[in-house]
Amino acid sequence: MGESWWGELDVALNESDVVGIQERSGSIVLLLHVLSVPEYGPVDPDTRRMLVLSNPSRVRVLLRRDRMGVDAYGPAVPLPDLQSVDEFLASLSRSGSMYGWQFLDAPELIDDWPDLLSLDLGLASTPARHSLYWFNECGREEDGDQVAYCIEGVVEFEGLRVLRADGTPVALEDFVADGKRWWSGLHAGDPRVGYEAQKAQARPPSWRPESNSR
Repeated sequence: MGESWWGELDVALNESDVVGIQERSGSIVLLLHVLSVPEYGPVDPDTRRMLVLSNPSRVRVLLRRDRMGVDAYGPAVPLPDLQSVDEFLASLSRSGSMYGWQFLDAPELIDDWPDLLSLDLGLASTPARHSLYWFNECGREEDGDQVAYCIEGVVEFEGLRVLRADGTPVALEDFVADGKRWWSGLHAGDPRVGYEAQKAQARPPSWRPESNSR
């Protein structure tokens, strides 16, 4: 899996939006919006990418109300299956981006999780070698009010690949390079990712055209 750049995947995933999670042909697929810049030319207006995690052994999800106070989170909201997790993400009216620069093979990121989770799905008897932590600080309309949530998840898996929304493969080296280039360009003054360019950028295509969420 290209171990020389494996750790740099965290950079490519930073500030990505997780807006869906599905099981397809035995793999776990995360639906993302990512930050990326090609080596030459304009920024791609389609920010959708699929992160395909093959040979998964376990999926854990923790969904809680975000009460934004000292006792910030409520208890785990039960989720019966992975489809219900995806349906929750599809129902969002406000979606946040992952931050923190560390998501892969970092088990300490869930040290503060409670014992009772929303979903703990075992898919194989042998633990997989890698893990991916993801989260979304988000909100949705409920009975006319905007309710805040935090949903987090960990997928244990063996292999990883990236696809565009239409299923076209993206080389992992290119995915990493495009993500790193976005951040280096931001700090170096690349006009393609500057404030004015971000402000003028059209809304990207939605994973779920029938909804208002990205």
